[in-house]
Amino acid sequence: MTNTPDHAGHSEAECSAIHERWLAERHRRTEDPDYREEWYPEQCGACRFWFPLAGALGNDYGACANAASPFDGRIRFEHDGCDAFQESGTWSVPEDHETYRRQRLYLDALNNTDERGLSLLRDALTEEPDRELALAVTLRALEAVTADERREWIDLAPAGQDRERAEARAQDLERLAGGPAGQPGEWSEWLQLRLAATTSDPATLETLARAGHTKRVRRLAAERKRVMHAPGPPPAT
Repeated sequence: MTNTPDHAGHSEAECSAIHERWLAERHRRTEDPDYREEWYPEQCGACRFWFPLAGALGNDYGACANAASPFDGRIRFEHDGCDAFQESGTWSVPEDHETYRRQRLYLDALNNTDERGLSLLRDALTEEPDRELALAVTLRALEAVTADERREWIDLAPAGQDRERAEARAQDLERLAGGPAGQPGEWSEWLQLRLAATTSDPATLETLARAGHTKRVRRLAAERKRVMHAPGPPPAT
């Protein structure tokens, strides 16, 4: 009986070679001076359409399964990203095209509307049959409106677990705006991830890089700490 050779990528050398080749396919590079601050929490590894690879390469790479993304069906680096990002753990994959269409309409309305439009959007969400989708849009809205306006969005969620999630998100946003108090272990995973993506405090980044709840938080905090301390481009001559 002959021995069957292992598949590609099983050895450390093969993984390193693949890693170097695939890095060249990045769409967004955190080391670029034009990299936007809001892109840090919107990287592929946090998208709900991210399917990590098996084995060692799965620590950095996964397949995109977002039909709205130009990278659908392609391998992407964890810290890459695109305009079709959708927050992980917020709602389930839409079961049909109509649900997906409503999802995009809600988010487009939230990003491009005035107060009257927001009022109409709230009315529409009260009639939305997919309660998980309605909650996801509500959570996104809490970030887009002022602190004084959040109460009317929280009240859209039915009493119980959905309302509790909305309340918790509003509290996290208040902590984010005022500087989180207490110990990092007391912060929610969402707050840790957002802090890792936005804070400029080296001590907070160091703490999250060392003791964040998840590998995603730890790696993102370490990456931002490295980027913040990287030397800038030489002055023009």
